[in-house]
Amino acid sequence: MTEDRILELIEAYGADPVRWPEDERAAAQTLLAASDDPRLHASLAAAKDLDTLLSMATIPAISPDARRRLYAEAAAPSAPIAWLRRLFDWPGPIWQPTGALAAALVLGICVGIANPEASADIAGLAVVAVQAETESGDDFDSLVGMEDNL
Repeated sequence: MTEDRILELIEAYGADPVRWPEDERAAAQTLLAASDDPRLHASLAAAKDLDTLLSMATIPAISPDARRRLYAEAAAPSAPIAWLRRLFDWPGPIWQPTGALAAALVLGICVGIANPEASADIAGLAVVAVQAETESGDDFDSLVGMEDNL
């Protein structure tokens, strides 16, 4: 136990040692009683003042009606989340992967329609790669430098 650790305990848990972690409490109290460091005693006094102020504070009362409304709002999912949950739970679990594939297909078509020149360039590159492979007679493994020795 160090004096810096005692300062951390006082700042985190207050001046009352009962609130400090049990495994550090005895060592901290022993070192605090034996220490004459003014930082420790000043920090302890400030923490006692803060503890006194906090103990005088009252918790505002909340009406039962307001409590019910808060609980109802916390339990109910927000509108977008409920809509998404209904969308993905609607016909059953098989719809979820099918819907994802359909969304990817629609996105691909939209991107292809939006930029036909780039789509044509990519398609042209694929055709050139296939032609180069068939003309050279090399298979895929030899193109990447891995020969099949089986």
